[in-house]
Amino acid sequence: MEVILIEFKTSKRLDKWVENHRKQGCVSHATAGEQFVYEFIPSGIVECQTVKCLCCGDKFTDYVD
Repeated sequence: MEVILIEFKTSKRLDKWVENHRKQGCVSHATAGEQFVYEFIPSGIVECQTVKCLCCGDKFTDYVD
């Protein structure tokens, strides 16, 4: 059986949004520090990347080609 691994890398815009969101004061106080949910939807044309804050519900989507 062949195992195929898919690697998802977040875009620089997504990383910048997360960094700025934390700087604005929205910081998780959960035990393990979980705060964001990432969603990757690949297609033949672009990859839709979305990050959502579990604390306030704010989210950001970027389209990577």
